[in-house]
Amino acid sequence: MTVSLALYRLGTRLLEPLAPWLVSKRVEKGKENPGRIGERFGATRASRPNGVVIWMHGASVGESRLLVDIFAALRKRRHDVHAVMTTQTLTSADMIAAWAPPNIIHQMAPVDGPRAVETFLSHWRPDAAVFAEGEIWPNMLDGLKRGRVPAALVNARMTVRSIKGWNTRSGAAKALFATFGFIGAADQATADGIESATGRRVQTVGNLKISAVIEAPPGEKVAAFRDATGGRPIVLAASTHPGEDAFAADAFAEVRMRKLGALMIIVPRHPERGDSIVALMRERGLTTAQWSKDKSPPGPEVDVLVADTIGELLFWYACSDAVYLGGASVEGIGGHNPVEPMQLGKRVFTGPHGFNFREMFDALAPTGALVIGASSAELADYWLGALDEAQPSPLLGSHFADSRAPFEKTLDAIVAMLPEARRSETERHA
Repeated sequence: MTVSLALYRLGTRLLEPLAPWLVSKRVEKGKENPGRIGERFGATRASRPNGVVIWMHGASVGESRLLVDIFAALRKRRHDVHAVMTTQTLTSADMIAAWAPPNIIHQMAPVDGPRAVETFLSHWRPDAAVFAEGEIWPNMLDGLKRGRVPAALVNARMTVRSIKGWNTRSGAAKALFATFGFIGAADQATADGIESATGRRVQTVGNLKISAVIEAPPGEKVAAFRDATGGRPIVLAASTHPGEDAFAADAFAEVRMRKLGALMIIVPRHPERGDSIVALMRERGLTTAQWSKDKSPPGPEVDVLVADTIGELLFWYACSDAVYLGGASVEGIGGHNPVEPMQLGKRVFTGPHGFNFREMFDALAPTGALVIGASSAELADYWLGALDEAQPSPLLGSHFADSRAPFEKTLDAIVAMLPEARRSETERHA
């Protein structure tokens, strides 16, 4: 163990008694579920399932959705596998509750303190672990290493800042990343960054969010919503952050003047912002409905629908005629993944600040599948142009459906970590 990791472990052990106070502050801010505080310290009322258990961990909604997709595919190969899935946010917990297939038990992730991690691991006794993207927690990884639990880092994706940080702590990076028997990088920049920090060869598998085949919402449900709105032109502002709602509203003002009856749907990245977005739209004189409070299609008098719920973004993509994807029109967020709407045959407009997806954006922009613009006037022109098209190009959806290789390669690595099917606890003790 390096000096920095030893100090981290000592510091977290000394500070761990303060964790309940810190978590209580998060409860006051609405960032924690008071009924699930024990899970933050590895305590739970849920029982470990009999058989093979895999621990799957991701930070928030995007990583969680990917892990759910991976587990669903994994179950087709190994019917005996169960998963305990941990996440950091309430939003991701709600998403998993709404979307997860059977055999997944969700838990809030334990704080990265030695006692909390030890309590979690001793209860669940995972046979393998899968961490997604950039979730590198020293005590969690140390616990896996001590317990000789095989682990994989899938869809590894590091920001430029993270890569620089690991390169300044190469000793710690070597020790931590050594926990993973398999590392699958989502892009070449991440592979190069981990290699430079650890000296370890890292495979560029490819972005799993591209190769995972999404399940489109039921066509009859989409058609029913469109029919209920009277076939109005619909533009979508998806995964928006503060500042981007107003950006979209400015563009929509132009759309309304040139496309009578147009409807704008806003899906905030964080649904708890729904009330504030409704207030913003009404201040601008736009008649606004809120999906979380009245789940009925908007009437002809409604200009804007704020869709502030969990797990329905694919539905809104399918219902819309033109998609604006937030996260890159304001600085500091880094953009969001445009693949899901593209797999549904939609072109996507996004902003210029997508530094976390630069490689993907650079590859997609020349194809016409992704439009990058900085002004609300550019967004208005894009929306109006898309509304004038008879149909979205079917080529967009097939652009990402031609290769499942990254997904299958990752599944192969996970299956290789799993033990043979176990007998149940009852059979073993009979």
